[in-house]
Amino acid sequence: MTGKPSGLNVDVGEKLKNLFSSANLKLNFKKKNKPNSDKLSPSSGLLSKFSNSVISMLSEYSVQQEEVVGIDITPYSIKLAQLSKKDDKWTVEKLAYRHLDRIEDIKTSAAKISEEIEIAFKSGKFSTNNAAVSLPVSSSIVKVITMPLMTEAEMQKAIEYDSLWENLTQLPDALEEYSIFHQVIRKDSAQNLMDVLFVASKLSDVNQYIEIVKNAQMSPIVMDVRCFALRNAFETKNIKNMTKAPLAILEIGAHENFLLILKDEIPFVSDIFVSSKDKTTIGLENNDVKSLSPIIDRFVMQIKQNLDSYASRFKSEPIENLFLVSNSPNINNISESFSKKFKNMTIVVLDPFNTMSVPQQISEKLAAEANNSSFTAVTGLATRKLDIFGYYQKVTGVNNINLLPNREGVRKSQRTKLFSGIALAAIVAIMLISSLAVGYNFISQSSKNNKSLSDYTQIESQLTDLQLRMIKLKNENKTLIDSLKLSETATTNQSTAAKALVELAERAGTNIALSSIKFDGLVTYSIEGEALSDSDVINYITRIREIEIFDSVILEKSFIANDGSNIKSFIIKINVKNEFMMQKNLERLSEED
Repeated sequence: MTGKPSGLNVDVGEKLKNLFSSANLKLNFKKKNKPNSDKLSPSSGLLSKFSNSVISMLSEYSVQQEEVVGIDITPYSIKLAQLSKKDDKWTVEKLAYRHLDRIEDIKTSAAKISEEIEIAFKSGKFSTNNAAVSLPVSSSIVKVITMPLMTEAEMQKAIEYDSLWENLTQLPDALEEYSIFHQVIRKDSAQNLMDVLFVASKLSDVNQYIEIVKNAQMSPIVMDVRCFALRNAFETKNIKNMTKAPLAILEIGAHENFLLILKDEIPFVSDIFVSSKDKTTIGLENNDVKSLSPIIDRFVMQIKQNLDSYASRFKSEPIENLFLVSNSPNINNISESFSKKFKNMTIVVLDPFNTMSVPQQISEKLAAEANNSSFTAVTGLATRKLDIFGYYQKVTGVNNINLLPNREGVRKSQRTKLFSGIALAAIVAIMLISSLAVGYNFISQSSKNNKSLSDYTQIESQLTDLQLRMIKLKNENKTLIDSLKLSETATTNQSTAAKALVELAERAGTNIALSSIKFDGLVTYSIEGEALSDSDVINYITRIREIEIFDSVILEKSFIANDGSNIKSFIIKINVKNEFMMQKNLERLSEED
């Protein structure tokens, strides 16, 4: 069930104003006077701007970081895809699909579908179990409602009292039986009107798909309508650079058939009626143009009616391109037939992958499929984000649709998880920074200690060298001193020896013949000679003892020099007094003499 933009004129807008001001709404949208104490101070205004800025940055960051697996469920297949985006370039990270025998009833086949999703998820090795799931267009209500201009608070108040949608939508069933999404997509201050995108689906249908996904061990975080999943596939094609003419997408096949036209993100959705027999024919392989021609004619008639209706309501530029999406193996024949019927438009079979980076292994999977346009919905779903801070509310409506009944609870849970992750990251960052600081300090201190130790080792080595040099110098000094002492002694001994020799020679007399006088260089003289008799030797010793410089005079040996002779040979040992070994004492003695 789909709705069309209302295209209300000013008179209708006035009626709506009167409707909202009537007593039936039982609401007062006038601003209440607040005490002066409630007015924001300049500081609180700055704080509010700062918090809004922080929330905006967190919102954009969270959208960029979210990972989502798109899940497209049809009676003929289930498809899973995961994309990534860097700058403006999209990449197919994971892709898996399972063909199904035609499922007549989703509810009775729920267990089988869950099983197939789980198999595809495991085979595709997806990195997250967060899922964006498509809902059939045929079970959804899509309207663009023109209504009096309201503030967000006023609109929320009206919704809380169930008065807004009851008065503007006339839903077939009670309001509480629906999961509803709305967003303001255009404001006209001049006419005091605004356009609100209204999307609803029966809770029973939404919960059925949620249960299927949960039973496949995945977590649904986005429930989108299939027609908007097709539109979101254009996110990978940088839609901003496309033509300013309305974007038209036609899905034709054995499952759903509808036309979606968007201009400035305002959607126009219309069902295309196709009989069960025609759907079966479209789904059969090897059908030629002739067998498809009657079906195409019926399509063309309905499409032209909807295009005329759109043109008369919105007065926009002519539609230049019609993008075809289908699960039919006969897509090329269908495209050829449409090209002949719509000569003023370019008919394009939509390939969602032709502007994306596709790894080799995924390209091989796609090569086995006859029609890549059947992957359009799942790629569009894979671009979706939970948008836990409402980032997309400031951007566009059709890119933000989420019919998940407890979406606010899921957003809150994800926000908590994000803040926990940020807090954990902050703690890890603080610990890392602290560790780096401690490590740097340790390395710096260690470097200083190593340098000090190196300096100490070097100084110690230098000290050891200096000590060795000092010991060497001491030894050299001692040797020098000893040499000087010996030199002094030797000089003194030479003078003393000369004096002693004179004295010893003079005291010998006529009866003594000296053969040698030996001096050991210190204090001892050894005199060898011959005497006529022992008495002559004794008398000589007596005369030597009279010499003042001698300390002791000892007859060491006396013997007969030759057999038969009276001549005595003798050896006398004489020691010079120590005090006369000094030069000055010797000089004093010489002066006295």
